[in-house]
Amino acid sequence: MNIYNRESNVATNESVQRILDSIEIITRVPIEKLIENRDWGTLNFEGARRDLETIFSLCAHLAALPLDILPDEVAETFFHHLTAANGPVDRVKQFNLDSGNPAGTRDEIVAQLKDQAKKVLTVTQSWIPFLAYQQGDVQRNIKELTAAADRANAIVNDALTFAETKKIEINGIISAARDASASAGVAVFTFDFETQATEMEADAKTWLLVTASLAGVTLLVAVGSFFLPIGKDATNAQIFQFITSKIVPLVVLLTATLWCGRIFRALKHQAATSRHRGNALKTFQAFVKATSDEATRNAVLLETTRSIFAIAPSGYLEGSAPPPEANSKIFEIFKGSAAT
Repeated sequence: MNIYNRESNVATNESVQRILDSIEIITRVPIEKLIENRDWGTLNFEGARRDLETIFSLCAHLAALPLDILPDEVAETFFHHLTAANGPVDRVKQFNLDSGNPAGTRDEIVAQLKDQAKKVLTVTQSWIPFLAYQQGDVQRNIKELTAAADRANAIVNDALTFAETKKIEINGIISAARDASASAGVAVFTFDFETQATEMEADAKTWLLVTASLAGVTLLVAVGSFFLPIGKDATNAQIFQFITSKIVPLVVLLTATLWCGRIFRALKHQAATSRHRGNALKTFQAFVKATSDEATRNAVLLETTRSIFAIAPSGYLEGSAPPPEANSKIFEIFKGSAAT
């Protein structure tokens, strides 16, 4: 509600129009064109920039406010000071280098602008807030700020909700990627173990044939040696040589047979171990796909680790089981990894 009665002591339309005309004249030329001009060379009015900005800013405020509610004497004061401020502004517009001392003229105009800016600010600064309040800008700004704050809160809440949703999706993607990576890794290792087992089975068959062949040759040599007679008139040296010639080939063949047999047993042991590891990984993969519980997965992982690293005797080698303390160290390492 206006605190002034429009029927008494308020600015007339003519007074308001004169103020607006003065404002239009002052602000007709932009500040940048008032400060610099190519015809001035190195001279400029940069020192008056702040004062020009003050005058132009006050004019912009006054042009947008309801000046018709001002007291008539205040309106006349505004017009008077705006007219006075237009003087140095007009001098800037008309400035040229034809005068005898352009730099001195420039400095004089800058001083006048500073003085007029101060006077216009002094007479208008206490009325502009009142006019803005009467116009309703304050209430509108408060409402706009409140609405903007509500919109900002809504945007923030939407962003938080979106972020939480995306976080869940990203965690799901990471989990799926981890599971896919684990499954792919398990599949690769399973294939490697099974391939190794197949290759060792083939090598074991080859060494089994070699062992059987050497055993047959050893048997033939032993039988053949048995039927080789010793001369009745042979000397002791000849007898020793004869016996040696029988024993040495048999020892060599028997040793080779046993050595090839050990290689066969070692290959069979390695094949059985690799196939056992492959089967353990297949079991792990099946259990992982069957449950989504992390604790169950960790338990299955530990048992799979136990099956892989705690190698049970295959029956092909004696004393092939690792020491219990070695297995326990491996399990402790994997328990710590599963816990993290």
